[in-house]
Amino acid sequence: MTQKKYDELAAWAESDAPKIRPGAEVRRGTTASRDAVRALLDDAAEGAADVALVERAAGRPSLDANPGPSPMWKVRAPKQLDDQVRALAAAEGRSVSEVLRDAASEYLTRHAS
Repeated sequence: MTQKKYDELAAWAESDAPKIRPGAEVRRGTTASRDAVRALLDDAAEGAADVALVERAAGRPSLDANPGPSPMWKVRAPKQLDDQVRALAAAEGRSVSEVLRDAASEYLTRHAS
């Protein structure tokens, strides 16, 4: 499997595309949908190296030394604050998530008793 083909499959897997082929519907988050996506990736693999690439790329890496998923926060913010955070992230070439993690860490360092 070429890197281009892998990137295209990864982009599709993360998209909201409702169909994997005519007549086949995928419902996100079900065991059947995960199995269907895995079967597609396995079918596209052209050898052991491709299978290893698919297995390595599954899921997002943990943000700390502990294996497993990192907790996810959902936070609402005023539009002005959102604009400022997004502008800072863009100016620094970082993601909004990175900026917010650093801000929370800095706040805790300053305010921890």
